[in-house]
Amino acid sequence: MRLRTLSSPRAPHLQSPMAVRPAAALGATAALGFSYWLYRRLCAKTDASEAVVHLAVVFSGKRKSGKDYCSDKLLALVGESIAEIGSVSAPLKRAYAEEHGLDYAELLTASAYKEKHRKPMIAWGEARRHADPGFFARKVLDAATRPVLIVSDARRPGDVDFFLRRVKTVVRVRVAASEATRAARGWAFAAGVDDAESECGLDDYAPWEFVVANDPGNDAAVDVQLRRIATLCRDAQREAAAAHHAAPRRS
Repeated sequence: MRLRTLSSPRAPHLQSPMAVRPAAALGATAALGFSYWLYRRLCAKTDASEAVVHLAVVFSGKRKSGKDYCSDKLLALVGESIAEIGSVSAPLKRAYAEEHGLDYAELLTASAYKEKHRKPMIAWGEARRHADPGFFARKVLDAATRPVLIVSDARRPGDVDFFLRRVKTVVRVRVAASEATRAARGWAFAAGVDDAESECGLDDYAPWEFVVANDPGNDAAVDVQLRRIATLCRDAQREAAAAHHAAPRRS
Protein backbone atom coordinates (compact mmCIF):
# COMPACT_ATOMS: atom_id res chain seq x y z
CA MET A 1 0.00 0.00 0.00
CA ARG A 2 1.39 3.39 -0.97
CA LEU A 3 0.82 6.30 1.37
CA ARG A 4 0.93 9.94 0.36
CA THR A 5 4.19 11.31 1.83
CA LEU A 6 5.85 14.65 1.31
CA SER A 7 9.37 14.21 -0.02
CA SER A 8 10.72 17.57 1.10
CA PRO A 9 9.80 20.51 3.37
CA ARG A 10 7.58 23.16 1.90
CA ALA A 11 8.51 26.79 1.68
CA PRO A 12 6.00 28.92 3.62
CA HIS A 13 3.77 31.08 1.45
CA LEU A 14 5.33 34.29 2.68
CA GLN A 15 8.00 36.65 1.49
CA SER A 16 11.57 35.60 2.08
CA PRO A 17 13.41 37.12 5.07
CA MET A 18 15.40 39.41 2.77
CA ALA A 19 12.16 40.95 1.49
CA VAL A 20 11.25 42.33 4.92
CA ARG A 21 12.88 45.74 5.45
CA PRO A 22 13.32 47.28 8.91
CA ALA A 23 14.04 50.94 9.54
CA ALA A 24 16.84 52.41 7.41
CA ALA A 25 18.78 53.32 10.55
CA LEU A 26 19.60 49.65 11.16
CA GLY A 27 22.84 48.38 9.71
CA ALA A 28 22.98 45.54 7.17
CA THR A 29 23.69 42.86 9.80
CA ALA A 30 20.97 44.11 12.14
CA ALA A 31 18.55 44.37 9.24
CA LEU A 32 19.08 40.72 8.31
CA GLY A 33 18.64 39.67 11.94
CA PHE A 34 15.46 41.70 12.32
CA SER A 35 14.08 40.35 9.04
CA TYR A 36 14.68 36.75 10.04
CA TRP A 37 13.14 37.32 13.49
CA LEU A 38 10.02 38.84 11.95
CA TYR A 39 9.82 36.09 9.33
CA ARG A 40 9.98 33.37 12.00
CA ARG A 41 7.35 35.14 14.09
CA LEU A 42 5.00 35.16 11.11
CA CYS A 43 5.61 31.48 10.36
CA ALA A 44 5.91 30.15 13.93
CA LYS A 45 2.36 28.89 14.43
CA THR A 46 2.11 27.06 11.11
CA ASP A 47 5.61 25.57 11.45
CA ALA A 48 4.85 24.37 14.98
CA SER A 49 1.59 22.63 14.08
CA GLU A 50 3.06 20.97 11.01
CA ALA A 51 6.12 19.80 12.94
CA VAL A 52 3.92 18.24 15.63
CA VAL A 53 1.77 16.17 13.26
CA HIS A 54 3.67 13.38 11.50
CA LEU A 55 0.62 11.51 10.20
CA ALA A 56 -2.98 12.50 9.48
CA VAL A 57 -5.70 9.87 9.13
CA VAL A 58 -8.44 11.58 7.11
CA PHE A 59 -11.88 9.95 7.32
CA SER A 60 -14.71 10.66 4.91
CA GLY A 61 -18.18 9.22 4.44
CA LYS A 62 -21.87 9.92 4.10
CA ARG A 63 -24.09 10.91 7.02
CA LYS A 64 -24.66 7.98 9.40
CA SER A 65 -21.99 5.89 7.65
CA GLY A 66 -20.02 5.69 10.89
CA LYS A 67 -17.17 8.20 10.49
CA ASP A 68 -17.26 9.15 14.17
CA TYR A 69 -17.54 5.51 15.23
CA CYS A 70 -14.44 4.56 13.22
CA SER A 71 -12.53 7.64 14.39
CA ASP A 72 -13.33 6.90 18.04
CA LYS A 73 -12.40 3.24 17.67
CA LEU A 74 -9.09 4.11 16.00
CA LEU A 75 -8.29 6.55 18.80
CA ALA A 76 -9.00 3.81 21.36
CA LEU A 77 -6.64 1.45 19.51
CA VAL A 78 -3.82 3.99 19.24
CA GLY A 79 -4.18 5.83 22.55
CA GLU A 80 -4.67 9.48 23.43
CA SER A 81 -0.97 9.94 24.23
CA ILE A 82 -0.20 9.40 20.54
CA ALA A 83 -3.30 10.58 18.68
CA GLU A 84 -6.21 13.00 18.88
CA ILE A 85 -9.37 13.59 16.87
CA GLY A 86 -9.90 16.81 14.97
CA SER A 87 -13.18 17.70 13.30
CA VAL A 88 -13.26 20.02 10.29
CA SER A 89 -16.85 20.86 11.16
CA ALA A 90 -16.07 21.77 14.79
CA PRO A 91 -14.48 25.18 14.08
CA LEU A 92 -17.25 25.83 11.56
CA LYS A 93 -19.90 25.07 14.18
CA ARG A 94 -18.15 27.15 16.84
CA ALA A 95 -17.85 30.19 14.59
CA TYR A 96 -21.42 29.76 13.33
CA ALA A 97 -22.77 29.40 16.88
CA GLU A 98 -20.92 32.50 18.07
CA GLU A 99 -22.09 34.59 15.12
CA HIS A 100 -25.73 33.46 15.42
CA GLY A 101 -26.08 33.13 19.21
CA LEU A 102 -26.56 29.33 19.17
CA ASP A 103 -25.59 26.49 21.53
CA TYR A 104 -22.21 25.26 20.24
CA ALA A 105 -22.22 22.09 22.39
CA GLU A 106 -25.64 21.12 21.03
CA LEU A 107 -24.47 21.64 17.44
CA LEU A 108 -21.80 18.97 18.05
CA THR A 109 -24.37 16.31 18.95
CA ALA A 110 -26.46 14.07 16.70
CA SER A 111 -29.58 15.97 17.73
CA ALA A 112 -32.70 17.55 16.24
CA TYR A 113 -31.20 20.91 17.23
CA LYS A 114 -28.22 20.33 14.94
CA GLU A 115 -30.43 19.11 12.11
CA LYS A 116 -32.60 22.23 12.40
CA HIS A 117 -29.58 24.45 11.78
CA ARG A 118 -27.72 22.18 9.35
CA LYS A 119 -28.85 23.78 6.05
CA PRO A 120 -28.20 27.43 6.95
CA MET A 121 -24.92 26.40 8.59
CA ILE A 122 -23.85 24.62 5.39
CA ALA A 123 -24.59 27.74 3.32
CA TRP A 124 -22.67 29.91 5.79
CA GLY A 125 -19.70 27.53 5.74
CA GLU A 126 -19.65 27.46 1.94
CA ALA A 127 -19.33 31.23 1.85
CA ARG A 128 -16.34 31.02 4.21
CA ARG A 129 -14.73 28.27 2.11
CA HIS A 130 -15.17 30.19 -1.12
CA ALA A 131 -13.21 33.02 0.46
CA ASP A 132 -10.54 30.66 1.88
CA PRO A 133 -10.75 26.93 0.97
CA GLY A 134 -8.45 25.87 3.81
CA PHE A 135 -10.06 28.04 6.50
CA PHE A 136 -11.54 25.28 8.68
CA ALA A 137 -8.96 22.57 8.00
CA ARG A 138 -6.20 25.01 8.96
CA LYS A 139 -7.82 25.58 12.35
CA VAL A 140 -7.81 21.82 12.97
CA LEU A 141 -4.12 21.49 12.11
CA ASP A 142 -3.14 24.58 14.09
CA ALA A 143 -4.79 23.14 17.20
CA ALA A 144 -3.05 19.73 16.93
CA THR A 145 -0.79 18.63 19.81
CA ARG A 146 -0.13 14.94 19.00
CA PRO A 147 2.01 13.24 16.32
CA VAL A 148 -1.11 11.57 14.88
CA LEU A 149 -4.15 13.63 13.90
CA ILE A 150 -7.38 11.75 13.18
CA VAL A 151 -9.59 13.98 11.01
CA SER A 152 -13.08 12.59 11.50
CA ASP A 153 -15.08 14.40 8.83
CA ALA A 154 -13.41 15.53 5.60
CA ARG A 155 -16.17 16.49 3.17
CA ARG A 156 -14.55 18.07 0.12
CA PRO A 157 -11.46 17.47 -2.03
CA GLY A 158 -10.10 20.75 -0.67
CA ASP A 159 -10.20 19.36 2.89
CA VAL A 160 -8.17 16.30 1.88
CA ASP A 161 -5.80 18.29 -0.32
CA PHE A 162 -5.05 20.69 2.51
CA PHE A 163 -3.70 17.88 4.70
CA LEU A 164 -1.86 16.32 1.75
CA ARG A 165 -0.02 19.61 1.29
CA ARG A 166 0.69 20.28 4.95
CA VAL A 167 1.30 16.92 6.69
CA LYS A 168 4.21 14.59 5.96
CA THR A 169 2.13 11.39 5.66
CA VAL A 170 -1.61 11.14 5.03
CA VAL A 171 -3.83 8.04 5.18
CA ARG A 172 -7.18 8.56 3.44
CA VAL A 173 -10.07 6.42 4.67
CA ARG A 174 -13.55 6.24 3.13
CA VAL A 175 -16.26 4.88 5.43
CA ALA A 176 -19.11 3.34 3.45
CA ALA A 177 -22.50 1.97 4.46
CA SER A 178 -25.62 1.06 2.52
CA GLU A 179 -28.63 3.39 2.53
CA ALA A 180 -30.55 0.71 4.44
CA THR A 181 -27.87 0.66 7.14
CA ARG A 182 -27.77 4.43 7.34
CA ALA A 183 -31.56 4.61 7.54
CA ALA A 184 -31.52 2.12 10.42
CA ARG A 185 -29.15 4.52 12.19
CA GLY A 186 -31.55 7.42 11.76
CA TRP A 187 -30.67 8.80 8.35
CA ALA A 188 -33.37 10.16 6.02
CA PHE A 189 -32.73 12.02 2.80
CA ALA A 190 -32.96 15.80 3.19
CA ALA A 191 -32.96 18.03 0.11
CA GLY A 192 -30.33 20.73 0.35
CA VAL A 193 -28.27 18.56 2.70
CA ASP A 194 -27.76 15.12 1.16
CA ASP A 195 -27.46 16.55 -2.34
CA ALA A 196 -25.13 19.38 -1.29
CA GLU A 197 -21.36 19.50 -1.76
CA SER A 198 -20.86 18.91 1.96
CA GLU A 199 -22.26 15.39 1.45
CA CYS A 200 -21.37 14.67 -2.15
CA GLY A 201 -18.03 16.43 -2.62
CA LEU A 202 -15.96 13.27 -2.11
CA ASP A 203 -18.29 10.73 -3.74
CA ASP A 204 -16.02 10.37 -6.78
CA TYR A 205 -12.73 11.10 -5.05
CA ALA A 206 -9.86 8.63 -5.47
CA PRO A 207 -7.66 7.06 -4.34
CA TRP A 208 -8.42 5.98 -0.80
CA GLU A 209 -5.81 3.98 1.10
CA PHE A 210 -8.64 2.19 2.93
CA VAL A 211 -12.36 1.73 2.20
CA VAL A 212 -14.20 0.55 5.33
CA ALA A 213 -17.55 -1.18 4.68
CA ASN A 214 -19.27 -0.33 7.95
CA ASP A 215 -22.43 -2.42 7.65
CA PRO A 216 -23.92 -4.88 10.17
CA GLY A 217 -22.16 -8.24 10.18
CA ASN A 218 -18.89 -6.72 8.97
CA ASP A 219 -17.47 -5.84 12.38
CA ALA A 220 -14.51 -8.22 12.12
CA ALA A 221 -13.37 -6.77 8.77
CA VAL A 222 -13.76 -3.21 10.09
CA ASP A 223 -11.66 -4.13 13.11
CA VAL A 224 -8.91 -5.62 10.93
CA GLN A 225 -8.70 -2.46 8.81
CA LEU A 226 -8.65 -0.13 11.79
CA ARG A 227 -5.90 -2.20 13.40
CA ARG A 228 -3.83 -1.86 10.23
CA ILE A 229 -4.29 1.89 10.35
CA ALA A 230 -3.40 1.86 14.06
CA THR A 231 -0.10 0.16 13.20
CA LEU A 232 0.70 3.01 10.79
CA CYS A 233 -0.13 5.48 13.55
CA ARG A 234 2.24 3.82 16.02
CA ASP A 235 4.96 3.80 13.36
CA ALA A 236 4.46 7.55 12.91
CA GLN A 237 4.72 8.06 16.67
CA ARG A 238 8.04 6.20 16.77
CA GLU A 239 9.30 8.29 13.86
CA ALA A 240 8.26 11.47 15.70
CA ALA A 241 10.04 10.31 18.87
CA ALA A 242 13.19 9.45 16.92
CA ALA A 243 13.18 12.83 15.20
CA HIS A 244 12.75 14.56 18.56
CA HIS A 245 15.72 12.73 20.11
CA ALA A 246 17.88 13.33 17.05
CA ALA A 247 17.23 17.08 17.01
CA PRO A 248 20.19 19.16 18.19
CA ARG A 249 19.89 20.51 21.71
CA ARG A 250 20.55 24.14 22.59
CA SER A 251 23.32 24.60 25.12
